[in-house]
Amino acid sequence: MKIVIPGGAGFVGRNLIRVLYTANFSMSDVVVIDFSPKNLEFVKKYGIRIVNADLSVPGEWTNEFENADIVINLAAQLSSPNSEPFQRNNVMATKNIIDAMKKAKVQKIIHFSSAAVLSLWQDDYARTKAEGENLVRSSGLDYCIIQPSIMYGPTDETNIGYLIKFAKKVPVFPIPGHGKWPRQPLYIDDVCHLILKFIEHFPQNEVISVNGKETIYYKDMVKTVLSELGGFKFRVFLPIPLFIFLMNSYQKMKGVVEFTPDQVRALTTVEVFPEYPWWDTYHVPATSFTQGVRTMLSFREPL
Repeated sequence: MKIVIPGGAGFVGRNLIRVLYTANFSMSDVVVIDFSPKNLEFVKKYGIRIVNADLSVPGEWTNEFENADIVINLAAQLSSPNSEPFQRNNVMATKNIIDAMKKAKVQKIIHFSSAAVLSLWQDDYARTKAEGENLVRSSGLDYCIIQPSIMYGPTDETNIGYLIKFAKKVPVFPIPGHGKWPRQPLYIDDVCHLILKFIEHFPQNEVISVNGKETIYYKDMVKTVLSELGGFKFRVFLPIPLFIFLMNSYQKMKGVVEFTPDQVRALTTVEVFPEYPWWDTYHVPATSFTQGVRTMLSFREPL
């Protein structure tokens, strides 16, 4: 079975490649197309074919879809201070992937969307992910759209990975507001094992809400991270405007934007996404948040 994975060298893709490898999948039948040469080198060691390309621009990369059995679309723009990258990488890239599939007569796509499309806070990320969903739904392809909640795990640098990295640097961890923002963190290996199930038994033309089994307040997620790291660290609760001001000042001093005000506003929105018992339906055990963080901290690459 030939699998093409656009955007497959990012966080989800790196872990999916690892899980495919440990499941003894034929790695020579996997093609990853990604914009980042550095990330492509990371997954190349698993014996897959890699292609460096900008998916938002049609090009020779579309030839990689010939004779493919299924496409797993992981291409996404997660954050940016500007709206244009979201439109380019969440909408135009999706359109180009659909066009390439039709040209090569590839019928099946597993498309990664986001629970953010259901969120009360509709920023550029949520809006463009919803546009991408609509393109897939109206494409005429056989699709399975996945709407995952916040994902974390090995090589994560933007979600729990960012919390861990930041917590290692400072003795005091700032939390916006009262911190009682419910979240449904989803361990990445659980998602990857779900994908293996979907490859084997394709849920045709379904949109599946995939959220963590536990609903945890953000403040308690931070507490778990600090506990697993050990040492003397504590949380400090700040008014949201002050939190954003200090965050922007810190990032300006560092010269890099890792967290935007839109992401803070999305974080501090009170909402719980629809619960779909994928752990029972597909017989994939759900990893607890504590165990997930513990595994992240002790993780070793199989290669």
